[in-house]
Amino acid sequence: MITKEKQQIPEEFRTPRLNIINTGFTPTIIRFLIVSAVGFLVIVFVYFLYGESPDPLKTPFPFVLSIIAFNLISEGNIIINRVLDKKSPWFFKIASRLKKQLGWSFIWTVMIAAISFLSLPGHVYEEQHFFMSAVLVFIFGVLFILIFNSILFLRSFLFNWKKSVLEVETLKQAKIESDYKILQNQLNPHFLFNCFSTLISEIHYDPENAAEFTQKLAEVYRYLLQKKNDITVPLWEELDFINDFVFLHKHRMGEALVVNIDISEEYKDLHIPPMSLQMLLENAIKHNRSSEKSPLTIDINIKNKRFLNVCNNLQPKNNVYSTGTGLQNISQRYEMLSGRSIKISETEELYCVELPLLFDND
Repeated sequence: MITKEKQQIPEEFRTPRLNIINTGFTPTIIRFLIVSAVGFLVIVFVYFLYGESPDPLKTPFPFVLSIIAFNLISEGNIIINRVLDKKSPWFFKIASRLKKQLGWSFIWTVMIAAISFLSLPGHVYEEQHFFMSAVLVFIFGVLFILIFNSILFLRSFLFNWKKSVLEVETLKQAKIESDYKILQNQLNPHFLFNCFSTLISEIHYDPENAAEFTQKLAEVYRYLLQKKNDITVPLWEELDFINDFVFLHKHRMGEALVVNIDISEEYKDLHIPPMSLQMLLENAIKHNRSSEKSPLTIDINIKNKRFLNVCNNLQPKNNVYSTGTGLQNISQRYEMLSGRSIKISETEELYCVELPLLFDND
């Protein structure tokens, strides 16, 4: 669906706020402080579990080793996540990415834990409660790091996912608008040719009224130039344009053309694509015979409160070449605008096209 204002990527995605999972000095320091505080608190907590009073100044080694080990585990997992984001993004193969993430994280965590245990002095192994204390420190520390890193990864994933969705939507909308403009520009040469053909005929058949015809033609083209970049227009504007357009043809066709417009005011603020109604009238005039005895009658009204209904009596001309560009153009524009289709019906006597009425935000 196209709107009159282009979809913009929000400022928060173009210049995102500080995220502590990002690279850079400040995010790294913030992560270091958080993980270090947790490493310190885990050691203190385990000490208290065994009724001992921790003294970091007298026995700094467990605290320092814990802080270093936890930071290495945390930063290693973040680096693994960054590398896998480039090599194996979540968006393509989630199961494969999850296996790689868990596998490398497990290997890294076990490796740091083994190095940490091997770094301990020999006498530490003989201390009371050493084994259980070490296991508890490891479990509590790793558990926190997993939760902490998972939150960071999830926030990063959701942020990038939402950003990518907005980028894809913006690119899609730009493509649709580009395609729409190309389709819309097909109208101008076709309409220009027909108008000048009509003007030549008017000058030939009724030179005295050529000036008035030229003025109306100028008003028609003023509308076309003013609305060429609009995606939709209010129905009342298109109807005013159609009145001028019909005036041009009535000068040439006289009573051979009858156009009846029966639309109440409540529908005139709804929208349709610009020049779509003109194309339907132009097609009816082009493909049907008309005379004062058997005029071409075009009725324009509202059907089922949802459609602009345009019907003409069928008096087909012979050997009239048609590319079908006009109706195809209108149909494609409606598909791009709202996903809705025009409706075409034909009987032995009538040919009708129903154009969906759009709201301003469609």
